[in-house]
Amino acid sequence: MNPAVALTHETIVDLLAGLDLFASLSDEELAELAGKVDTVSWDPATTVFSEGDTGESCYVINSGFVKLTRRLVDGSPITLAQVGQGGIVGELALFATDRRSATMQAVEPTTAVAISREDLMAILENNARAAINMAIHVAELLQRADERLFATSTSTVNGRILATLLAQVEARQARHPGEDNVELVGSPTDLARIAGTPKDAATRLLHWLENEGIITLKRGRIIVRSPAALREQLG
Repeated sequence: MNPAVALTHETIVDLLAGLDLFASLSDEELAELAGKVDTVSWDPATTVFSEGDTGESCYVINSGFVKLTRRLVDGSPITLAQVGQGGIVGELALFATDRRSATMQAVEPTTAVAISREDLMAILENNARAAINMAIHVAELLQRADERLFATSTSTVNGRILATLLAQVEARQARHPGEDNVELVGSPTDLARIAGTPKDAATRLLHWLENEGIITLKRGRIIVRSPAALREQLG
């Protein structure tokens, strides 16, 4: 981790205000939280935390982007998602002591703010409504994860691939849920590993989606041109 970078208080407030997680905080509470956070920066390829680590902080990306990866039983890494400006990573660490479920690594020069559980809880002690709303938000995140897990374990091969691809899109759209042209890091092989399907099946489906104009394939990248059209394929 590099020495703290200079972000203005106003920049940090705007960054936090753009997140659904903090929507229940008042302007004064956002300003107070912004005054407590740490600003950090990472060089490309820097590992911020690893799968299995304990965590008590989350990170809100100000510039650059990071990727989240996991390792298969054979040790092969797979890319789960990438998160850029305005996105949040590791928010479950603010409310639970579970170990990190993935590894976070900077892909390019990245700046972020780090929010600790202790600092957030100090504010929530005096705002029960905000605490409840945040708990509901986290519960919804877990519910969506459970629903995707059920879908991927019971659907067809193509359904598992589509559900996995959509999960990556949702993670990338942390701040702009209606955004098109969502760029994901990963290859058809990575997608097949995550979905638990044969590589050939993932490759065939991705080429079909590309022919339909829903995605564009580039070396090491999958660009989802229309997330809405992708969701329709799961319907």
